Amino acid sequence: MMNRDQANTLTLPKSAEAGFSLVELMISITIGMLLIAGMATLVSNNSAHRVELEKSSRQIENGRYAMQLLSDDLRHAGYYGEYYELAAVPTVLPNPCTTVLADLNAATPLAIQGYDAPSTVPSPLSNCLSDANHVSGTDILVVRRAATVVSGSLVAGRVYLQSRSDTAVIADGSASSASWTLKKKDTTTPADIRQFVTHIYFISPCSVPTTGTSCTGANDDGGNPIPTLKRLELTNSGTSRSMVIVPLVEGIENLQIDYGTDSIGTGTPNNYVMSPTDTTAWGNVVSARVQLVARNVEATTGYVDTKTYKMGLAGDFTPATAVQKYKRHAYTELVRLENPSARREQ
Repeated sequence: MMNRDQANTLTLPKSAEAGFSLVELMISITIGMLLIAGMATLVSNNSAHRVELEKSSRQIENGRYAMQLLSDDLRHAGYYGEYYELAAVPTVLPNPCTTVLADLNAATPLAIQGYDAPSTVPSPLSNCLSDANHVSGTDILVVRRAATVVSGSLVAGRVYLQSRSDTAVIADGSASSASWTLKKKDTTTPADIRQFVTHIYFISPCSVPTTGTSCTGANDDGGNPIPTLKRLELTNSGTSRSMVIVPLVEGIENLQIDYGTDSIGTGTPNNYVMSPTDTTAWGNVVSARVQLVARNVEATTGYVDTKTYKMGLAGDFTPATAVQKYKRHAYTELVRLENPSARREQ
C-alpha cells in the first residue's frame, strides 16, 4: 500500500499529456481560414458599398449644385436695378462674346438667349467658345443681368451699370465721374452702380485640359476626361475686358432647356419651344425648363447603364456605349424668369 509521499511522486501517463491531434489541428486551421475569408469578404463588400455610396453622394450633390447655379442665374436674368422700362429688343441676336460697351447696352432687353444643341459652335459665339470645349448636341445658355450694388471703388476693365427706372448707363470702371450722371428720384442722390454680368453656360468634354484652356481628348483630366458644366464670364484681364472660361461642376454630361414664351403679354408662358425663332420671340421668354444629366466622376466596375433619360422637348438621352460604366441621374426644374415676367404683368 502506497503512502502519501509515494502518491505525490506519481506522474501522469504520457497519453494524458498529449495536445491536439493532427486531424484536430487541421480542422481548427480550416475553420479559422473560413472565418478569416468570411470576414475579409464582409470588409471588402462594406468597403465597395461605401465607395459606391460616396460616388452617388458626390453625383447627387453635383447635380443639385449645377441646377442651383442655373436656376439662380435664370431667376435674376434681366435684373438691372431700377431700370424697368427697357428699350425694344434688337432686330438681330446680340453677339454673346462682345465686350464692346455699346453692344452690351444694346443687348440688355434680351435677358437670355440660347443655342439649341449645336453640333458645332455657331458664329459669333465661336469667337469665345471653341468646338473643342463644347460637347456636341448640348444646349448653350446666355444670361444677362446686373449684380448687387458696388460698395467700393470701381475696377478698371470691369463693366458696370448705373440705372434709374427709364434708362441705364453702361461703362468701364475706368470711366470718369462724368459718365455716372444718373440720379435717384430725389434728383440729387447718385443712382446705384452695379457690376454688369454676362454668363454663357455650356457643357465641356473635360474639367482640366492637358494644356492651355482647350480640351484635347483622352489625355485630359489625367486620362479620364470628365464632362463639366462651365461658363464664360465677362470680366477683366488687367485693364482690358475679356470673356474667361470658369469650370463650375464636374460630371454634368448633358444640358437641354425648353423656353416658355408669352406671346400675349400676361407674364406667364403659353407655349414651350426648344429655341425661339427670332429676337422678338426671345424677348417673350418668361420661363425656362432646365433638364440636365449628372454622372459619377468615377466608373463602377461591372455596371452597364442602358437607361434612357427624359430631356424634355429634346427627347431621350442614351449614354454612348463607351461611357455606360458610369452611374447617372437626371434632374429637371421649371424656373420663372422673375424680371421679364414681372415687367409683363403690369
